[in-house]
Amino acid sequence: MATMLEVAKRAGVSKATVSRVLSGNGYVSQETKDRVFKAVAESGYRPNLLARNLATKTTQTLGLVVTNTLYHGVYFSELLYHVARMTEDKGRQLILADGKHSAQEEREAIQYLLDLRCDAIIIYPRFLTVDEMDEIVENHSQPIMVLNRRLRRHASHCVWSDQKASAMRVVERLIALGHRDIAFITGSLDSPTGVERLAGYKDALAGHGIALNEALIAEGRWTPETGAAGVESLRQRGVTYSALVASNDDMAIGR
Repeated sequence: MATMLEVAKRAGVSKATVSRVLSGNGYVSQETKDRVFKAVAESGYRPNLLARNLATKTTQTLGLVVTNTLYHGVYFSELLYHVARMTEDKGRQLILADGKHSAQEEREAIQYLLDLRCDAIIIYPRFLTVDEMDEIVENHSQPIMVLNRRLRRHASHCVWSDQKASAMRVVERLIALGHRDIAFITGSLDSPTGVERLAGYKDALAGHGIALNEALIAEGRWTPETGAAGVESLRQRGVTYSALVASNDDMAIGR
């Protein structure tokens, strides 16, 4: 395997110059850069990433934690696409860690990226609470951004939307159009998002004096298949409704 010294000899420069060219630190003329890159290509030299990372205190990587229950949806593909594009534009690599099926597994995925010394980490939590996310941000030096959770102590480290208010607006729009028998397919009720959207549905009905009919609520789990199953469950109950709200686009597609 070629070494940096061999590259330096081929290019007719010092090892320090090769190091500056490959790290992008310090001024080196374009003519010298071209000679170094040509020598690298001819020799097949591969830099020692571990040594470089230790020296520069950066890994040129961005970590992303997402639980695999979200992989099938349109939303996740859009999220992954834009994160990957942003990472590419910044000349970095994206490392994806799977949060799997529990809070403990989400912690392990986050710790994995922390141990890899990712320059920054984006977390889309499924199971970890707001307090736990606040604690993770507090206890680590790497920049961490949390999606879809409103952190209490670190507002600058999160991007979120008001799930309850959003669901309320959807239901209130249907009420304004004259609907009163409104069915609702929930998201996963072991997730804060699912719980908040269901609460928004209930509060919208209550705010307009419409009695809650539990038979009009079917539980889904964010996927097209559970959206279809929710509609079938409503049909089997024999309930009638003039409008239906699904808790996300994927379940609306499956209806």
